[in-house]
Amino acid sequence: MGTQKSKETDAHTPHPDPNSVISDEAEKAMQLAAIVESSDDAIVSKDLNGIVTSWNSSAERIFGYKAEEIIGKPITLIIPPELQSDEFMILSRIRAGQRVEHFQTVRMTKQGERIDVSLTVSPVKDPQGKVIGAAKIARDITQQKRLEASLQMSERLASVGRLAATVAHEINNPLEAITNFIYLAKQQAVSEKGKRYLAAADQEIKRVAHIAQQTLGFYRDNSQPTTLQVADVIEDVLAIYERKFKYKLLHVERQIEPGVTLFTMEGELKQILSNLVINAIDASKEGGKIWVRARSSHHFQSGERGVRITVADNGIGIPQENRERLFAPFFTTKKQVGTGLGLWITKDLLEKKGGHIRFRSSNRERSGTVMSIYLPQGGPEPRRHVELVA
Repeated sequence: MGTQKSKETDAHTPHPDPNSVISDEAEKAMQLAAIVESSDDAIVSKDLNGIVTSWNSSAERIFGYKAEEIIGKPITLIIPPELQSDEFMILSRIRAGQRVEHFQTVRMTKQGERIDVSLTVSPVKDPQGKVIGAAKIARDITQQKRLEASLQMSERLASVGRLAATVAHEINNPLEAITNFIYLAKQQAVSEKGKRYLAAADQEIKRVAHIAQQTLGFYRDNSQPTTLQVADVIEDVLAIYERKFKYKLLHVERQIEPGVTLFTMEGELKQILSNLVINAIDASKEGGKIWVRARSSHHFQSGERGVRITVADNGIGIPQENRERLFAPFFTTKKQVGTGLGLWITKDLLEKKGGHIRFRSSNRERSGTVMSIYLPQGGPEPRRHVELVA
């Protein structure tokens, strides 16, 4: 009886259908493939030699290579030359059965563009647990990095602005007292030589005061726009740097159209011109030449009337690799004395006034740099426009 019951039980016990098991596995594989294809991140697999074995649609979108272009090719195609050692490190850890998590680095698209990525790489194992390859998730974090850099820059600029305002305020107080003492000393009976010394001291005090006003203006400017004679403003700025011209034996040539005026803030215009003039001085070799030109002009697109001012030198020129970053805040080649804010401030002030700045430069002997600014004649609404010509 027991044997019969056992046979009856076996007869009614269901056996797994091999076709059903295969079907379940196929469905899971299809679901996994759908997840991989729908991911916003690049999902890539490769063997232990770094040869690409799979490449999802987001990888195509992010890196620019079609699957058929890169499968079977080395993953180093998307790694910049100087970062090729990344792959050696990643494969070494994968072979040891280790994961690489949230590794932030730079990769390169088919078009040569460099992008910031965060990589997570996991070992792929066969049924016996042997590592046979790697699965990589690459997330494009370029925008995130730019936002972080922008936030850091804003915080840094705010800190510099507050410090600049404090320093400028503290400098202005003793400057006023020294100016008064010089005025009183001039009223006393002193020799002609003494008068010359006092006049030189007065000129230097004015120069320091101008620098302090520039520094304070970086943080805030409460002055009101007025109609200015451009020639007078240029002469005031050149007078500030007269001693520097003499020290480097620089010849300054003026080509200023008579009667040219601008309706703008005097302090801001002086700050713009000062930044251009001091850069021309620093770039000039001893015995060099600087040209300052001003004339009526028109906006090259809108035709709006305005003034074009050019400051040129025959100095060392701007290296090609620095031209793209020339107007970036804190970028400077004058490591000992430069803040990297002068041209950035100049560009920002011009844009707010509806103007623009252009430049051209050459590193050939005595070729130098030409900086050209345009400002509208009146007081237009602020527009954003900067044109750079290398």
